[in-house]
Amino acid sequence: MKSIQIGEKKLSNMTLGTVQLGMNYGIANTTGQPAEEESFAMLGAALKGGVSSIDTARVYGNSEDVIGHFFRQYDGELPFITTKVPKIEGETEGEIEKFVVSSVETSLEKLGVPRVNCVMLHVTADITAHGDKTAKALESLVKRGYTDLVGASVYLTNEVDDMLKSDAYTAIQVPMSIFDQRLIHSGAIDRLGARGVTVFVRSVFLQGIFFLDPDKITDPILVEQAAPRIRLLREYAEREGISVASLAIAFIRDLPGVSSLVLGSDTKAQVEQNIGYFDVPPISERTAADIKRDFADVDIPEIMKVLSRPKK
Repeated sequence: MKSIQIGEKKLSNMTLGTVQLGMNYGIANTTGQPAEEESFAMLGAALKGGVSSIDTARVYGNSEDVIGHFFRQYDGELPFITTKVPKIEGETEGEIEKFVVSSVETSLEKLGVPRVNCVMLHVTADITAHGDKTAKALESLVKRGYTDLVGASVYLTNEVDDMLKSDAYTAIQVPMSIFDQRLIHSGAIDRLGARGVTVFVRSVFLQGIFFLDPDKITDPILVEQAAPRIRLLREYAEREGISVASLAIAFIRDLPGVSSLVLGSDTKAQVEQNIGYFDVPPISERTAADIKRDFADVDIPEIMKVLSRPKK
């Protein structure tokens, strides 16, 4: 597993997303939230497989608690840890800083660590909702030694540009995939790279849609927007001689400016499988160009209507 150096820590190409450790999540998840024993096995498999980065958040159910329980019995080097602050409460500079600091201190207590390596805003609107008070609050975390990087989890190009207005932000998490190339075609990913921002990419598999059988999809939105594209994905993967998963990873992994891909898993076997997907060379220039052309107009907002529905 390749990695880059961020301060004193190595940041691997893959970051283990841990929302599944704290709640039932993902359209293709058929096993539900894993028991703690399975969660420990997943975390151990990731670290053993060369994954040196873990992503969590206060709002991921009891994910931080599970990870903290694992760390307390783990005798290896701690990975690069990212957590996120929930929707900010408060109006004054002092109130906002108090909320942010308290949130991170709670995360540190749950995780059982003295510091993390990255703290992000979980609610994108908080970048602009309080003027520069939010950025100052996040900077205070660095001054206190609670983290090295601060940033935000965002969705759209204009939100990337809002974040880039402040020099305080040094990290970002964005959704990007073969289906969702909005940040590529808008040039946002290039602007982040030019600023030296550490870029985490989530939703590389679009919550598992890539692995659905296109002939068995019944939801009208997915029948129209996803099924034909999944078939096309399979054609390009066959052309490259790799799996759909490896194609999806290689396309995003090798974009200039991308630091690490956040992949969640439901089982230990899936963690190991995801690690294996990274062991592929870059895809051909021809296929990369075809993907940028043929998937440029996928209606992601329509697909997200399906993905945002509560699981039954």
